[in-house]
Amino acid sequence: MIKTLIADDESHAIERLKELLGGYDQFQIIAEAKNGTEALEKIVSQKPEVAFLDINMPGVSVFKSISSLQAPPIVIFQTAHSKYAADAFDIDALDYLMKPISRERFARTVFKIMEKFSSAETKTETNKTLEREQSEKITVKDRDSIKIIQVNDVIRICFEEGLSFIYSKEGRFLSDRTLNYYEEKFLGSGFFRSNRANLVNLAYVATIFKGFKGSYCMELNDGTRIEVSRRKALILKKTLDF
Repeated sequence: MIKTLIADDESHAIERLKELLGGYDQFQIIAEAKNGTEALEKIVSQKPEVAFLDINMPGVSVFKSISSLQAPPIVIFQTAHSKYAADAFDIDALDYLMKPISRERFARTVFKIMEKFSSAETKTETNKTLEREQSEKITVKDRDSIKIIQVNDVIRICFEEGLSFIYSKEGRFLSDRTLNYYEEKFLGSGFFRSNRANLVNLAYVATIFKGFKGSYCMELNDGTRIEVSRRKALILKKTLDF
């Protein structure tokens, strides 16, 4: 549902907008206003996604004030005076309706609103896809170049002699990032912080050995053994359910 505000100082104009919006299930009228001051207050407090605003209402001028809002709604102006049309588009109004508003003209406005929302959703999904793709890769310096490594190809990351090293299918790479950085970045990707110095991709763990006084040891596919501290052992048991 699209949260909608309607504002007009004429009661019959309010009722006409309600009638027109009633023909579309997508809209939910969450607020009404009869002057500019009330309209702006409700835009700020109730945060409608779409606002149908009469230009010539008493009180604060919505026409002059709407562009100063940090997150304004999609605005459709309506008025009986065509002289404001050009100015309305100058402040980024989506549409401009002349009274009396016909159903056919209102239908074109609804189409524009739905197009706007569709475009915004597509942009959001694109951004999410890019973020997801970026989170699935890391970069490391390899001599004079930058190497891109798939997160799934990372076997483990360890802290050795004051430096972080990434062990992947392609080899060992030095990183200027901390283990804490990678632990946060790989959250939910199947990595386990076995102790202060090791972050391990559980997909490459072949065997787990029980150690001394509740500790454990993980053996990776390449034969490397990584100790699991007693405190981390409890988390590991819950994670792998053993």
